[in-house]
Amino acid sequence: MNLLVLATGGTIGSAPKGTGLDTDAAQTPLLLQMYRRQYGEHARFTVRQLCTVLSENIEDSFYETLCTALCAPETARFDGVIVLHGTDTLPYTAALCAMACRQLCVPVCFVSSAYVLTDPRQNGLLNLRAAVRYIEAGGAGFVVPFANPGGTTELHLATRLLEADPFTDCFSSAADAPLAVLCGDEIRFPASPQLPTQEELRTPLRACSEAPLCLQKKIALLACFPGMAPKADALSADYAAALLWGYHSGTAPQKALADFAAQMRAQNRAVYLAPVKRAAEQYASTNALLACGVRPMYALTAPSALARLKIAYNQSAVSPEALAEEVLYYEEVPASV
Repeated sequence: MNLLVLATGGTIGSAPKGTGLDTDAAQTPLLLQMYRRQYGEHARFTVRQLCTVLSENIEDSFYETLCTALCAPETARFDGVIVLHGTDTLPYTAALCAMACRQLCVPVCFVSSAYVLTDPRQNGLLNLRAAVRYIEAGGAGFVVPFANPGGTTELHLATRLLEADPFTDCFSSAADAPLAVLCGDEIRFPASPQLPTQEELRTPLRACSEAPLCLQKKIALLACFPGMAPKADALSADYAAALLWGYHSGTAPQKALADFAAQMRAQNRAVYLAPVKRAAEQYASTNALLACGVRPMYALTAPSALARLKIAYNQSAVSPEALAEEVLYYEEVPASV
């Protein structure tokens, strides 16, 4: 089996340096050496070191570089792609790449580690093994394998991955529905109406844009909190829209955000709210924001909502508002969940 490895840094590509941890390009060869010692030579790895950056420091240019590498003609020669990435922004990168590169026919697995490879608590090796076994088992699509400390090794659909718990470092899927599970050394695919089938994932989707990803227009992600009072004038002109990351009930501070939406509307900039439940009755605060022109993004995680908006506002095939309402890569969690 022939696999392309795109290394970007992150904890899995870092080592102790001085008084802290920082990126080290020597860690990718170390990871592959560890893999061969543990599991043998059956997988052939071709490595491309795209960059060495801690994932909390990535910017839009990183996404452009990674998506260009994923969509390069040579990718089709491989049985699958392994992207080595940090854990902090893993849901954001996985969601954006899945949507922006959804036309790919080969599986793409985002592999990370909770600790550096020289730390006995590292799970990067097991995460890489889960990725390889997933591809060997005929798994398709964009997925994130992760072995939770003391728990199971799950493979998550890229657009359903939630941010890691900051106290346990555990990852989970929206609605607690992983795409697959590594049991022993075997991949199991639980049947679930909440998830796309492997046949669906094997079917490449039409590209969102024929042009390479170019993220000139920015989206502001504003996490809601009591007492917030955002101002539209605080956003520079290259911000085309704002995404309000609301509370779990689909609510957000009504008065402050109604004022903010009015300011944005006066500047011809849109405001979106996620997640919003598809429900017959919304809270009065949510209804008030929608009446002010805030656009709901239903049944989405914040990373997937942000990814969809980044793509929508940086293409010219259709209006941004129209594409912002489309499901791009199975990101909406079914209402029955």
